[in-house]
Amino acid sequence: MSVDINAEWTQEINTLIITNGAAADTTTVYADTDIDDTTGYDGATEAAGGDLILAAIATRQNVARNVVATVTDADASITGGYAAVYGYDANGIPARELFTFAGGTETVTGNVAFATVDKITIWGFTGTVANTDDNIKFGGGVKLGLPMGGNCALLDVIKESAGGSLQVVNHAGIDRTYGTYTCTSALNGTNEQEITYTFKRRIR
Repeated sequence: MSVDINAEWTQEINTLIITNGAAADTTTVYADTDIDDTTGYDGATEAAGGDLILAAIATRQNVARNVVATVTDADASITGGYAAVYGYDANGIPARELFTFAGGTETVTGNVAFATVDKITIWGFTGTVANTDDNIKFGGGVKLGLPMGGNCALLDVIKESAGGSLQVVNHAGIDRTYGTYTCTSALNGTNEQEITYTFKRRIR
């Protein structure tokens, strides 16, 4: 760690080690249900909405990651809807992310990396939501959260390895706004992954 007593920031380095690797995004499913099975799916406000039943993995992840929401509209009759995901981010800070659905079958990719997903509420679904194949699913994405603590900002990712092999850093996959990184190596829940990164911490 470097410190300049006249500066407002310190620069630090950390390595995130994911034992056994992060699970593939296709297998990380937090909730998967018919929309109209949830009472309040058509409520006018979030308070009038309904909470989805979550799978155990929602609170037992080995790495923080973004959330991907998919609505399947069997007969193209849904015209909109909302969802809010609650939990803790990579730094252990309570987080909420809003998902807005425009209608029809669509996938909305979130940006916040959740270490735990503790609640998902849906509401405001409009149009015809009656088909048994009108479904909503929430799962983990490929953007991994890099722990830094509060009052910090991600600077750069300087090294990535998977299964002991060095990878070319995916510079395009660095999101400094949300403190996440999309690995070059595919997530498979097998290979141990290491991500070394630098960040700055506000000290005054």
